[in-house]
Amino acid sequence: MPPQTHPALPPQSPYGVDRRIVALDGMRGLMTILVVLSHYFAEVPSGLTALMLGRLAVEMFFVLSGFLVGTLILDKLHNDNFFLVFYVRRICRTLPIYFVSVLLVSAILGACHAAWAQDPTTFPIWGYLTFTQTFFMANTQTLGAHWLAPTWTLAVEEHFYLLAPLTFLLVPRRHLAKVLIAVAIGAVLARAAVQFANVGNPIAVNVLLPGIADILVAGLLAALAAKSKAVRSGRFDYAFRVAPVVLLLTVSYLGFFAGRTNAIFVIFSPLLSATACALFLLAIVRNAPEAARFRSPVLRFFGRTSYAVYLTHLPILGLMHGLILNERPDIASVSQWLVTIAALPVCVLAGWLLTKWVEEPITRYGRTWAWSQRPRAVRGAVVAEPT
Repeated sequence: MPPQTHPALPPQSPYGVDRRIVALDGMRGLMTILVVLSHYFAEVPSGLTALMLGRLAVEMFFVLSGFLVGTLILDKLHNDNFFLVFYVRRICRTLPIYFVSVLLVSAILGACHAAWAQDPTTFPIWGYLTFTQTFFMANTQTLGAHWLAPTWTLAVEEHFYLLAPLTFLLVPRRHLAKVLIAVAIGAVLARAAVQFANVGNPIAVNVLLPGIADILVAGLLAALAAKSKAVRSGRFDYAFRVAPVVLLLTVSYLGFFAGRTNAIFVIFSPLLSATACALFLLAIVRNAPEAARFRSPVLRFFGRTSYAVYLTHLPILGLMHGLILNERPDIASVSQWLVTIAALPVCVLAGWLLTKWVEEPITRYGRTWAWSQRPRAVRGAVVAEPT
């Protein structure tokens, strides 16, 4: 007999995890494209500054992750097997393809002694496998091996996955927004401490969770907002579409006139950008006209393969430039342009193969771990309070 739904379980909201929002796959796909273009054509010695949108895309990744995880926690924390299923599914979704990529890249770097494959500072492989590379980065004030540099974002997300469910479990629902806002303010203060009091260092607040917590918290707050009556009534729909434009223009203004190294820009731009991303995400969730563009099959394809593409695009670019031109990536010459352009389809193919052969089969297994539908008898849990 199938399990019966306990009468104490809260009803599913229209923005619950059981309702897939296809446009969010497309949004993830667009962010993946922006990261690749930024790393290939902007963040190289002769790069095009206009394409340097990788940081904004990473912030949207963080906000989207916060939103999806927050929504999942709000919808499923009441289940008595929440933590078991949550972490099994997270492990199946993130770890196998990450380990394959890190081990493969590390093996290539270890076997290749050419100058184009070497970096002044490298970290032990166990640091990457335990998601502690960000502590090495903070300590050395470098990003380590260039090909593995993007893995700092995965380390931040793994730390976030450990803390977010506990926060929702331990903090009463009526105080949750206030606590999350306090955490966001703490991140801003951490960046201010580096700028004005010389506490810590710029790398540390950029790759460790306390210094960028406001970005992920923006996604959690968006998850809370999406379930509120005020947002579901539609009264803020227009504001969700306009406010992100205003905020991003403000960030651009600060960056252009004050400079990207200016203290005010460094301290406040992540919060402003993350807020813009969160509001725009809510607009998409509310099915704003812009959502239709993110349902594109092309963007959804890149959304499905985003994780693998993100992990492999830099090693592929570095390998192709090194093996063909015997140098690090750049776009200063015609030959460098041609190799970079040729790396694009290789990157897409590698991402698709890893997704099909590694990520999808193990993720499907993770989804066989089902939610119990038995309520958690824990005082103060989210389910115990009205939504």
